[in-house]
Amino acid sequence: MSSFFKWFGLPGSFVLTILMSLFALVLFLVFRKKDRFICFIGMVVSTIGDIILMNFNDIGDLLPIPYFYVGAAFFIIAHIIYTYAFLSMIKENKFKYVNPGFWVSITVSALTGIIVTYLYFTGSNPNIVMYILCMVYLVIIATNCATIFSFSYSVKDYRCIAAVGALSFFVSDLFIGLDKLAGISTDLLQECIWWFYPIGQILLLIGG
Repeated sequence: MSSFFKWFGLPGSFVLTILMSLFALVLFLVFRKKDRFICFIGMVVSTIGDIILMNFNDIGDLLPIPYFYVGAAFFIIAHIIYTYAFLSMIKENKFKYVNPGFWVSITVSALTGIIVTYLYFTGSNPNIVMYILCMVYLVIIATNCATIFSFSYSVKDYRCIAAVGALSFFVSDLFIGLDKLAGISTDLLQECIWWFYPIGQILLLIGG
């Protein structure tokens, strides 16, 4: 998808992530709701993480640690912000947090954790730092997905589409994790990241 957004000589992924932040801003300005503002902040933090992870204009050279870890940290913060936004809506609507949607998400996340751990212990060049980062990230995104799935199960209107967005976001991160942890990567998987990720973000923003 990012190849469609190579405007003005800028990388398509850069243009696309900026457009997603602008989309989040428009949603907030139109609806003027607290949760829309929180999701806008989450998208802005994600955009900063994107710019760092793509090493735009060699920004990574200015950082004291590898830029992948810094970018991942920004995405951890973004997931926490999204979790707060949807948790606020659950509390505002007095929805039950632990429901079938919650358990579906927990099951998917647990199975992913088992797969990631298996790949780590069977890999030819295990990286303990990367494994720990992946597991911490998995816990954060699993909490985010559980919250969004819980909200989507209860809300029963168009906003339930946020669950599809959370799952799409999860899949894009899984592809990155497979690459960094187990060296499982192809051109197709790299291309898929920039399909699943923006679609996931857009659906999350609409659902928020």
